[in-house]
Amino acid sequence: MESVSADDRQRSVYSAHAFNNYLLLVSSMIELLQRKTHPRGDTDVTRWLGLLKRETNRMTIAARGVLTSTPDAFPPLLSEPSSLADLAESVCVVYRDVARQKRVSVKCKGPAKPDRVLTDRVAAAAVLDNLLSNAVKYSQVGTAISVTTTIRHGEVICSVIDHGPGLSEADQAQLFQHGVRLSAQPTAGESSTGYGLAIANDLANALGGRLSCTSVFGHGSCFSFALPLDQTGVD
Repeated sequence: MESVSADDRQRSVYSAHAFNNYLLLVSSMIELLQRKTHPRGDTDVTRWLGLLKRETNRMTIAARGVLTSTPDAFPPLLSEPSSLADLAESVCVVYRDVARQKRVSVKCKGPAKPDRVLTDRVAAAAVLDNLLSNAVKYSQVGTAISVTTTIRHGEVICSVIDHGPGLSEADQAQLFQHGVRLSAQPTAGESSTGYGLAIANDLANALGGRLSCTSVFGHGSCFSFALPLDQTGVD
């Protein structure tokens, strides 16, 4: 039997994690639609949403099975001119409805002037997706998430600030380790695989950037994703 290469395993895990995040988002949207559907409304729509929810949960379990049995990594990356601020705004649009279910607002602010980075848009969006997903999971009900993109010291930096439980010093010491579940718990019983931040950190490094965190236990966290500013063609 032909053995599976390390690269193939890496691609499987990256894909499984992206699929897992997508499924979690779909599941949240289904729940939102179920709440909006009138109990005495179309019975077919109610049944279809129920079936879709069940199958989404089943596929989520399958995706997590891959995540917990294979090393983390990612497929080959492309590089093209992009705006990190625009990517951040796109991800915020996706998560605003999900956050609204917890009465959490998502505020997004771009830099004073247009930013430009050379990056893989899908991979960069995946990093931001993970940061926003975690911010929503760990935010206290009724608070706000701030997403701010700035240009500083030759970098474009997107910072995601939440008002969740924050991270202890012990958690911060193992923040980006693979498969480690931190002591902080999602505020509405959401699931956590322990792989998201590790994969996001690997992706950030592979893109030539960096991921960092500042947190005060009990007072929320700030995760920052930085990429080199592309000054090619800039006067």
